[in-house]
Amino acid sequence: METKPARRASRYKLMYRSNQCQNCGHPLDISDRYCPNCSQLNSTKKITMRDFAEEFFGSIIDYDSRLWRTITALVLRPGQISLDYVAGKRVSYTNPFRFLLSLAVIYFLLLNLGGDLQSLDRWNLDDRVKGVPGSPLNFEVQGDGEPQQAAQAVLDSLQHTDAGVIMEQISDESRKKDSALMADPKAYFEASSGGFTSRVFRKTDAFYNLMRRDTLYTFADADSLYGLPATRENRMSFNGALSLKRALSRPGTFLSDLISRLPFVTFFFLPVFTVFVWAVYIRKNYTYTDNLVFSFHNQSLFFILLIIGYLMDSLFGVDILGFCLLAFGIYLYAAMRRFYKQGHIKTFLKYVFLNTIFIILATFAGIFVLFSSAFTY
Repeated sequence: METKPARRASRYKLMYRSNQCQNCGHPLDISDRYCPNCSQLNSTKKITMRDFAEEFFGSIIDYDSRLWRTITALVLRPGQISLDYVAGKRVSYTNPFRFLLSLAVIYFLLLNLGGDLQSLDRWNLDDRVKGVPGSPLNFEVQGDGEPQQAAQAVLDSLQHTDAGVIMEQISDESRKKDSALMADPKAYFEASSGGFTSRVFRKTDAFYNLMRRDTLYTFADADSLYGLPATRENRMSFNGALSLKRALSRPGTFLSDLISRLPFVTFFFLPVFTVFVWAVYIRKNYTYTDNLVFSFHNQSLFFILLIIGYLMDSLFGVDILGFCLLAFGIYLYAAMRRFYKQGHIKTFLKYVFLNTIFIILATFAGIFVLFSSAFTY
């Protein structure tokens, strides 16, 4: 139970102590400053504006002191704060889960506000998609000038190479596919074969191409124009195509929305990664939650370094991102050594393995978030 030092406010004086809690009725002694059952202050005095103000600002000071102790311990003593926390020394530090969420929100908010992502909307990638008619994966450089001439020169140089032949074959197949779609959309959808995922992606691409030819706001529009059945699969594909079209037409707004989701993605990603940490150190006397606390503390330090790097670049024009990543790599190794108390060789091997797993999981998580965001935007 958290205990707080007595302040000079009158509500804390002994003369106002009671023999039972005013909140839950639990029996109390005169020495009980707080109820051991519900943690309410043991006082019978009615609260005044002075008491209210002192408690309000006192709680802020208490939080600030915990925050400062957390940051100091986290930065200066790698792994020690995790040791203290799993050993039961928790009142002195902020909650690791809440602390990480706060840092993640701050960092991605800085990226969102300082990046001017909305300016990317002027590119309107949906208008720049070219054919392979209507394909969302091929983009056209529009406008005059050297970039367009350079791009055309590259395409001309590839025309008579093996890569050019392959590109031409892909274009022919795409033209055949689009011709079949435009000739009879209903028959094209009914002829879709393969597994559920492949059918959904194929139909999503088909709906996207139809949207570029006709104005389709709802699935009812597609039904009335092409007579497509309102199956769950067709509706899912239509909604995916609609979201993809919106994302391509407003790429900056889409990226801004994507970044705003990333802090919460962290809380789904780290628990999965911690399973591997727990498995690697399964012989240690740590529970899964203990390992999760360690992962949250290290990730918090990572976000602190990212925030420092971002501010240094934004305010002073000094790019220290590489230094921050190097510092985190060294920090993580030191934290693993102190927390798990193993030798250099074992720690190094597990360090390399876990970082490899982390990169692989982060890559899959990034791809999943990108596609899921595009299909639900």
